[in-house]
Amino acid sequence: MDLQTALREIHSIPRFPEKPGLRRIQSLLKRMGNPQEGLPFVHIAGTNGKGSTTAMLAEILQQAGYRTGRFVSPYVLEFRERIQVNGEMIPPRELCSLWEQVKFYAGKMAQQEGMAPSEFEVVTAMAMEYFRRQSCQVVALEVGLGGRFDATNAIPAPLAAVITSVGLDHTQYLGDTIEKIALEKCGILKPGTVAITCPNQDPKALAVIRRRTQEEGVPLIVPASEDLMVRAVDLSGSRVQWRGIDLALPLVGAFQLENLATVLGTVEALRKQGWQIPDQAVQTGIARTRFPARMERFGTTPLVFLDGAHNPPGALALAKTLDRLAQGRPVTLLMGMMGDKAAEQVLDLLLPRAQGLVTVPIHIPRAMAPEQLADLARQRALHLPVQAATDLEQGLRLALEKTAPEGALLICGSLYLAGEIRPLLLEEQKWGQ
Repeated sequence: MDLQTALREIHSIPRFPEKPGLRRIQSLLKRMGNPQEGLPFVHIAGTNGKGSTTAMLAEILQQAGYRTGRFVSPYVLEFRERIQVNGEMIPPRELCSLWEQVKFYAGKMAQQEGMAPSEFEVVTAMAMEYFRRQSCQVVALEVGLGGRFDATNAIPAPLAAVITSVGLDHTQYLGDTIEKIALEKCGILKPGTVAITCPNQDPKALAVIRRRTQEEGVPLIVPASEDLMVRAVDLSGSRVQWRGIDLALPLVGAFQLENLATVLGTVEALRKQGWQIPDQAVQTGIARTRFPARMERFGTTPLVFLDGAHNPPGALALAKTLDRLAQGRPVTLLMGMMGDKAAEQVLDLLLPRAQGLVTVPIHIPRAMAPEQLADLARQRALHLPVQAATDLEQGLRLALEKTAPEGALLICGSLYLAGEIRPLLLEEQKWGQ
């Protein structure tokens, strides 16, 4: 079997199960010999920031000398990004071998138990087996959706359970209030772990987290933003000092400082458990962290940023970062969104900062048509020039034409859009560096 065949078969499986629960993933893993048992995990849940947090933690642990697995969701450019060991994506041959194994056991499940795993459950099982084969000493494990019923929650008590910023997203699955969503995220809390949440967590979410940690007997760490002394925040990232050591974070955006504080709180929790993580590993790991589509810069004349923000909390953080980095420059937006996202709220946060908008299609069945997104924008910003493009190449060209050399172009609205347009940005030769 080749990689394309394997991926086509994996993607043909329904993304979500009909009923939430862990029975399917637990049964599948049991048939595979429970590869998750014996693997130490740092489990990361949250609405926004969990991808960047996972990336930083994985880099630090690798720099500390530990063979580190990393599981992320979703991927940006290539499916194999989802399963990594020491920063290297799973090789195509290994992926195909794992899929053959998991497909066999999934078929047995369907025959003998009358239930079949979802796509995410299958991929989670593949990752667990790969980490076991690779003799990983620790795994940075990012939750896919929610926490309580997420397939990743089939693991034993992790070394640390991290809950990044909680906000309204996936409300059709997780609930329509901050409290309900926070409760789902708290599903990753298990006796025997330690919990870390971000500074400046939503007060309603923090109240739920505090209550659930007390009920589970889990210690809670809430790092203080004041522990980070910010020296500079600019187009290259942030330079800070933490407990006497200087850190250079290449991820752009003030919101990344919250993620960094969460990571450093997690490092402290791991150190108290006996994990040897020297300051040098923290410095090097942070400096080496790269994460595509998180205020990723592709040019300076004009400024060009690509960001995967796709929900209101993410858009608010993005808007604040844009205010700081654009520094009064005229901003053009290039946007595409999923139809199940709160597009009106995202537009309300970003349109007041724009001089023009171009909407583009995304090749995902649940994507919003560019004309529909454009109509929503026109209703909410009557005097803003809005144009719907027929494809990404046309949309990028139109957006660049609308952006003055001294201006800024922000491409956002969906991680799926980021994945589709990023190769075009990498090929583009117009950027003034």
